[in-house]
Amino acid sequence: MNITKRQSDIVEYLLEQSQEVTAGEIAEKINVSTRTVHRELGAVEHWLAAHEVKLEKKSGIGIYVDADPAQLASLREQLMHTKSDEYSAEERKIVVLCMLLDTQEPIKLLALASDLKVTVTTVSHDLDELQGWIGERGLVLVRRRGYGVEITGREMDKRRAISELVLEYLDESDLFSSREELRPVTRVADKLLEMIGRENLLTVENTLWQPHDQWLENMVESKYMELLIQICVSLARLRLGYVVDHRLSYSKTDSDENIMLRAAMVERICTELSEALDIDFPEPERSYFRLLFRDAEDHSTRLLPLDDLVLLETVHELICRVEEETDTPLAEDRVLREGLIAHMAPVLKRLKEGKSIRNPLLQQIRKDYGSLFDSVKKAAADMTDMEVPDEEIGFLVMHFGASLERLRQFRREVRAIVVCTSGIGSSRLLATRLAKELPQIKIVDRASWFEAARIPKEDYDLIISTVELPLEPDRYLKISPLLTQEESDRLRNFIQHITLKHPNDHQQEQAVQPGQDMEWLTGLRKSLEEIVHIVQQFQVYPLENQGMDMQATVQAICMLEAGRGNVTEPSAVAAQLMERERQGSQVIPDTSIALVHTRSHYIRQPSLTLYKLTEPLLTDTGEQVECVLLMLGPRELPRESLEVLSEISALLLQEEMVTLLERGSREHIANYISSELAEFFHSKLGTGRKLP
Repeated sequence: MNITKRQSDIVEYLLEQSQEVTAGEIAEKINVSTRTVHRELGAVEHWLAAHEVKLEKKSGIGIYVDADPAQLASLREQLMHTKSDEYSAEERKIVVLCMLLDTQEPIKLLALASDLKVTVTTVSHDLDELQGWIGERGLVLVRRRGYGVEITGREMDKRRAISELVLEYLDESDLFSSREELRPVTRVADKLLEMIGRENLLTVENTLWQPHDQWLENMVESKYMELLIQICVSLARLRLGYVVDHRLSYSKTDSDENIMLRAAMVERICTELSEALDIDFPEPERSYFRLLFRDAEDHSTRLLPLDDLVLLETVHELICRVEEETDTPLAEDRVLREGLIAHMAPVLKRLKEGKSIRNPLLQQIRKDYGSLFDSVKKAAADMTDMEVPDEEIGFLVMHFGASLERLRQFRREVRAIVVCTSGIGSSRLLATRLAKELPQIKIVDRASWFEAARIPKEDYDLIISTVELPLEPDRYLKISPLLTQEESDRLRNFIQHITLKHPNDHQQEQAVQPGQDMEWLTGLRKSLEEIVHIVQQFQVYPLENQGMDMQATVQAICMLEAGRGNVTEPSAVAAQLMERERQGSQVIPDTSIALVHTRSHYIRQPSLTLYKLTEPLLTDTGEQVECVLLMLGPRELPRESLEVLSEISALLLQEEMVTLLERGSREHIANYISSELAEFFHSKLGTGRKLP
């Protein structure tokens, strides 16, 4: 039985170990990602089993080869004489997909087998397994004897399939690091990078990014990355002569203003790319680009960014358990709560789907936060029957570690911007580490890799980044999020001998400070105005709902809101509220309260209203509802409004708040909300300029 060179490296490393090792440790040793190691372990386990040796796995500890000395010696001998395949089974399938997507001519099975150095039977089996994946993307796998194999379908579906492969199998270090910095590149990664035209990536990114474009302000980074890759794939395909045949049809809800804005952006980008890369964009391509931009926009009617009540409760329970384990007051740290809520949604999704994640910082995290790692791991294990990999625990520890270090106050003097690609937790951890080790550094902003190069020089003294950036060497320094002692010394030397040598730094700081102060004060004023507005307009109403189901109840509520002047089209708003209900129960766990919310062009202003039903109703999931808490907001809402509404939704985890909503008067509920929001506002005052 053959294995790949990478699988052979994993086996060889395992045979050298006298105790358990983690996937992260293996990844560091053989210079690949943790995700890659997880992918290869199945084949490794199968190879060991063929030699009557078991790969033992201990949850939360690691893996090891369960063999006596004689078996270990025999395995080493077998490994020396085992022929290594060029690809793993998964890599081979990706290569097959790339080869078929990269040509419009059929390829003979024998040619595929020869290129991959496997048998025709193996390639046929791979194609059987790929057929479903290809069909799910609107494409057809054609296989005919004497003709060959090809993938047919629309060019736009082929481009999306290629983009999906790139986003799944490459990460930011593959895409944006320099060649010298990259770990050894496999043929699979090379092929994917070739299919997106890696050499054009920064040119496209520079063209795409315009810091004052309104559409960028509300775009999440994952959507931006997806759009960037899709444009790069389109350019690479255009150079090969593949043109889409597409005419964009507009949605009925697409406003003329949005259509015109999108068209103007596409024209600008096509013009700049045409000049920079000497490529023409026919009208079908421009229409396709307009479609990509439309798909990248936020079309959600969700009002609350953090509205998954089960998720809110999970985060609350995790914080309380870690607080108990560490005997540290963590529950009042709003930054910790918000960071974990944003982080936990994809974590839970990965756990349910059995997917793994790469955490290149795992070993350092365990070294620096040993006891905290154990506490978070125990807390997570007590909450779920699912196995939570150490890689996931590591990222959670970064959030809690940042929270623990935020308990201290620091003095800062050098204006710095932090750039991290590993997520909000690592960004905050690096920021607090910097504050601890170098209190003269003042973090004025956090930015993603695509924002960093566009920030005006006068807005900062130094950029501290965990990835390479296309900037002058005296403007940024690359370090790890955990800031080792060696990196701390290097950063201190960099500040003393380079950053502080820039002319007029002090004058520049003084020049921009008043504007920053005014911006911060304006944000505080808006937050306070929003708090006062929400509390003052809050009302409690009874609702006669005899014989009504949830849909009829929601429709009746919207009609009442229309009568009060809050809603202009009650039927449309009711439909949006019910669509949110169909996406998942909005009943607060272990209560009889349903939280329903939406944002719409048909809503005039933010509002919070409690409806107490005269008759309990049952939802489709069998939950009993006696009260409906309604949150409404206009389609466009300022950040301060969303912050206040999100803070109110977080209060629903408090037993006192739930009790008041179910039994209290309007005055008692309003007083409680006022008290909690006053504390929230006070925390904003205490933290100074709020970092994004």
